[in-house]
Amino acid sequence: MKKRRIIAKGCLAGLAAGLLLVLFCPKPSLYGDTSFSVAVLDRDGRLLRLALADDERYRLRTRLADINQVAVEATLRYEDQHFYHHPGFNPASLVRAAWSTYVKDTRPIGASTITMQLARMRFDLNTRTVGGKLLQIARAIQIERHYSKDDILEAYLNLAPYGGNIEGIGTASLTYFDKLPTALSKPEAMALAVIPQNPVARDVSTTTGYQAMSAARARLFETWDEAEQDDVTREQLVLPLAVRPASQLPFRAPHFVQSILASTDDTQEAVTTTLSLDAQTLLERQIRRYVDRHRSRGITNASALLIDHRSMSVLASVGSADFFDDTIFGQVDGTRAKRSPGSTLKPFVYGMAIDQGHIHPGSLLKDAPRRFAAYTPENFDRGFLGPIKAQDALIYSRNVPAVDLLSRVGLDAFHDFLTRAGVSGLAHPDHYGLAMVLGGNEVTMRELVAQYAMLENRGMHKLLRSRQTDPVAPSGEQLLSPEASFLVLEMLRANPKPGALGLPSNRLDTPVAWKTGTSYAYRDAWTVGTFGPYVLAIWVGNFDGSANPEFVGRGAAAPLFFETVDALAVDRLAAPPHAVDHADLNVKKVAVCADSGDLPGRHCPRTAEAWFIPGVSPIRVSDVHRAIRIDRETGLRACDFDNTNSQEIVVEFWPSDILALYQQAGITVQSPPAWSPDCSLSFKGATGAAPRIGSPTKGVTYQLRQDPVADDIIPLTAIVDSDVERLFWFVNDQYLQSVKPEQPVLWKPEIGEHQVLVVDDLGRSHSQQVFVTSAQ
Repeated sequence: MKKRRIIAKGCLAGLAAGLLLVLFCPKPSLYGDTSFSVAVLDRDGRLLRLALADDERYRLRTRLADINQVAVEATLRYEDQHFYHHPGFNPASLVRAAWSTYVKDTRPIGASTITMQLARMRFDLNTRTVGGKLLQIARAIQIERHYSKDDILEAYLNLAPYGGNIEGIGTASLTYFDKLPTALSKPEAMALAVIPQNPVARDVSTTTGYQAMSAARARLFETWDEAEQDDVTREQLVLPLAVRPASQLPFRAPHFVQSILASTDDTQEAVTTTLSLDAQTLLERQIRRYVDRHRSRGITNASALLIDHRSMSVLASVGSADFFDDTIFGQVDGTRAKRSPGSTLKPFVYGMAIDQGHIHPGSLLKDAPRRFAAYTPENFDRGFLGPIKAQDALIYSRNVPAVDLLSRVGLDAFHDFLTRAGVSGLAHPDHYGLAMVLGGNEVTMRELVAQYAMLENRGMHKLLRSRQTDPVAPSGEQLLSPEASFLVLEMLRANPKPGALGLPSNRLDTPVAWKTGTSYAYRDAWTVGTFGPYVLAIWVGNFDGSANPEFVGRGAAAPLFFETVDALAVDRLAAPPHAVDHADLNVKKVAVCADSGDLPGRHCPRTAEAWFIPGVSPIRVSDVHRAIRIDRETGLRACDFDNTNSQEIVVEFWPSDILALYQQAGITVQSPPAWSPDCSLSFKGATGAAPRIGSPTKGVTYQLRQDPVADDIIPLTAIVDSDVERLFWFVNDQYLQSVKPEQPVLWKPEIGEHQVLVVDDLGRSHSQQVFVTSAQ
């Protein structure tokens, strides 16, 4: 009787304290300062990584609506059947527990409701004493006063123990069954329902724990009504569950996941990314195998990025060959590291030149030694190919034509283009000069891939997506016209087939538009390309910046690129081929003179097809092939049109710069015959083309050094017609010198504005302004 009175007084005191707590204590937080894990999932809901909470526990916050209803029902049935009907505690259960524990001194019975269990976990209560139990009841009443039943149930399911350092049903579902709690089967849901009651004894990662869980699950199933105890479920309960222990939690796409976690706080639920685990596994496998095969060449590291340009979704991202290899600085993310892009930026200069009307794919460019103020670019092979079509100059990555085009489109304009295309950290354009198009600046792989995706998206630059919640932008910033983007891709698709280069043949029935790049001193090897809906970038190099002669884009990165393209086709991960649609674009194929790339004149002997943008592309008619009259007896150019004494023939009139290139290449080009001495100067000057000043370069400001011993000179050169034999140079109306067309005049300028004039021996002329400033 004494014990009963003590118990009764304690209950009354506890009840009074509970009422005071309910009436006067503020609304408590259901989670307090509890931290949570972040689950990073691939696009199909497969776990990439489950990050630990701050207290080294796996605890994933999961909404009640995202938990399988069977799991919720099973938990309520097993833990608290009257949960939705009591005020936080169950009086009948408490009386029964108190009678059994304190009066009869038999086996202790807890009698805790789900709300009371939440109160114990939330406030870290010791409920083994009468006082602790009463405080637990009071806290449960307080929680019930301020929160709905669903809020309380959700909090319990997020904090309940599921073995080891795993808390929360969402965490347990991902850990043990590798699936979100919405996808749990009935046997899996029932298994998770019985674990929190005894998480140590029912640890499903051990044999004895699995057996204990199975026995408890069977007892739970028997509590269902007979109508709900279907034979299918009964048979499934006998089958073993595929359980993954917490020690085998995945650690996939480490660099990509690390970037996701860095921008995610622990209040977020599972983060579903755009990554495809299948594509990620394929890229990692390809890089690992490639590096293993080529270690003898000093190739120990590589990075890769695969995106779908339609949605700009990142499908696979490999930051290094081995995340855990410190010898290669494996934890550096090569997709985000700033590196020299080599020649991979050249397509965008060509696109700008097409948009500005300087060239079309069939235009003739000059690959020859040339000086741009103080800059003299060289080609990778140290040689020059002479006259070359724009398409071929891009495919074979000739440096001099690219620098020439950049000088025409404007360094500031290209710098602005890259800035608008998302390239961060750019210095002033003058810091790079014209070498910018050859990789003088740095970009990240993500920035570079977005630019190639822009070509596929008709010149519209869009941001990459890494999360499924990131919006799919219907439009972005228009950096190139749709027509120029299409023509650049057509040029890149004409890049020789891999088999012709000794590279792996791609098995995709779709063209590949690809470009290589090699940075200065062989520090970075690149290949970037588009195929079907994909853009793929490959980088091979060393994160410490050390050089290797093997780091050449075509030799080191291109093989891995095409092996990956091939593997995508074999593994059926590549989307079906898509036709290149240009019906709505302002482009057409036109006939051009095959030799010059200009529109064919009346005397052009042969033509070829080239893409053209009406109203934009240069429409100059080729004047290389001209009809002239020659004297039948002397063979000299005639001044009259007497059919008796003269006849008409077609002769090639190449500009002097192109003619010199052909001569350097050992190609014989017949020069036009000399004029008859009877022809007047005015008659001869009325024919042919006037000279064009090649140096000084138009639009370039020259700088003089303030060094007394400096000997700054500017060579004066001009491009003239084939029949010119002499040039006369003037500066500010002052005569300088007379030279042969191929000879430069070395002019030492003064600071200021100057007018340079050249006159050929037939009286034709050209002038140009030159600005000279003092070097700082």
